[in-house]
Amino acid sequence: MHASVRSLALSGVDAFEISVEASIAGGLPGVYVVGLPDTAVREARERVRSALRAARLTLPPSRMVVNLAPADVRKEGPAFDLPIALALLAAQGRVPNGRLRDAAVVGELGLDGRVRPVRGVLAVALAARDAGCQVLVVPLDQADEARSVPGLRVVAVGSLLEAIAWARGEATVEPARAASVAAPCSAGAALDLRDVRGQLVAKRALEVAAVGRHHVLLIGPPGSGKTMLAERLAGLLPPLSQADALEVARLHALAGTSRHPRDLCAPWRAPHHSVSLPGLIGTPTSLGELSLAHGGVLFMDEWPEFDRRALEALREPLEARVLELVRARGRRRLPADVQLVAAMNPCPCGLAGDPRRSCACTPATRRRYLARVSGPLFDRMAIRVVVPAPWAGGGSGHRSGHRSGHGSALGSALAATDLGTAGRRSAAVSAPESTVVVARRVAAARARSLRRQGCPNGALSGASLARHAALCEAASALLQGARANGRLGERGIDDVTRVARSLADLAERISVAVDDVAEALAFRAELHTDDAP
Repeated sequence: MHASVRSLALSGVDAFEISVEASIAGGLPGVYVVGLPDTAVREARERVRSALRAARLTLPPSRMVVNLAPADVRKEGPAFDLPIALALLAAQGRVPNGRLRDAAVVGELGLDGRVRPVRGVLAVALAARDAGCQVLVVPLDQADEARSVPGLRVVAVGSLLEAIAWARGEATVEPARAASVAAPCSAGAALDLRDVRGQLVAKRALEVAAVGRHHVLLIGPPGSGKTMLAERLAGLLPPLSQADALEVARLHALAGTSRHPRDLCAPWRAPHHSVSLPGLIGTPTSLGELSLAHGGVLFMDEWPEFDRRALEALREPLEARVLELVRARGRRRLPADVQLVAAMNPCPCGLAGDPRRSCACTPATRRRYLARVSGPLFDRMAIRVVVPAPWAGGGSGHRSGHRSGHGSALGSALAATDLGTAGRRSAAVSAPESTVVVARRVAAARARSLRRQGCPNGALSGASLARHAALCEAASALLQGARANGRLGERGIDDVTRVARSLADLAERISVAVDDVAEALAFRAELHTDDAP
């Protein structure tokens, strides 16, 4: 006799349909699993036997062949245990094919017959719906996660006996508890911008970056508050849409990390600087930190300390917002729509430009340190601001110039930024704004950009950038002047235009003004060592 049960398998970031076929015929007794199974799939024979015994069922003394089709794709993991058991029972005639025909089944079997959770059930549920399955049978513990996918009926089973009862129509399986609705976003609830003293320029930069999802680089000495500022960006970001939240949860489910499908907070990933290249960008079979930050923020503290190869691997995905991995076994396209936030010291000792403490680094040492981040990668950071030491009077609109090493360039950038923001932000000196207040402005400005063009300003390019961020004559002249003196290249001009568009949205302006371009230019601190040999 022959029977077939639909199931699904994971491959990288996707899931695809598998047909679990069972055939019982004469020959040497045993269960034979074919179709490129890995060790965990082959071991399903023993788990299925034991689970059937626990259910007071036995397999006939016949030759039983289980084929996992298509046979040219490798099958991994224990998620095929339950469909194999049901296929064998259906081949014996103990379970009717009626309910199984329109259903997909996944689940690992314990030796006592319990159904255990499997990896990536949310991705499996999405793939089952797209494949036309009307019903998905999942482990009881993962029913809430699977039920977050609309248009799919989910049957939760806690044991093999419950799955058999459902297939026979003998009993109604108790539905899982209704999934609780997550709060819109509480990622930065405990981290308030008011906790950071001063640093108005850096706070302003984070606000602008949150509006347009611009990449940000924070440069400053140890203890200046770079990490505190970066961590508070999470509280400024608008909540994800339901569709984006589902996609983010799917990626985390594939990686084996826990994230509720109704969690609307943008993901936040902060890998240690010792992370390897595969750990950062992923492999064809596993997701890295870059993909796990998809839809949210990737924070890289101590930026120059990361492996150079890992840093350079970010160059293409930061612009394309996807990562194309090509290996000998095939090609894989991984999601990588992230907002990069990086923090670094101005030199190895961190004291370059400090007015109270002298830097112990030689110009050659500083040059080698800064060279760890390549020029093309540095150029991709649309917003680059200095976070001075608290005792330097930085961030409050009264800042002295920096003249140590590359400090002159940083000092000029600081002065320009203060000129662009001190007037409109002077009230914040005496009354620091909370994260809630700033987040409201960010949400309103982001909503304007989405209504206008359907995407954040940081994603504008080409014709859409020219159409939605058109510059007046004075603003265009200012931008062309920066290009003429060698300060900006073509990418830099586009980045400044995108940031200026976000500044205009914050100011509720329809068009980009010259003040917006001037302030966007001020957010372009340069790193170089003026006195290096």
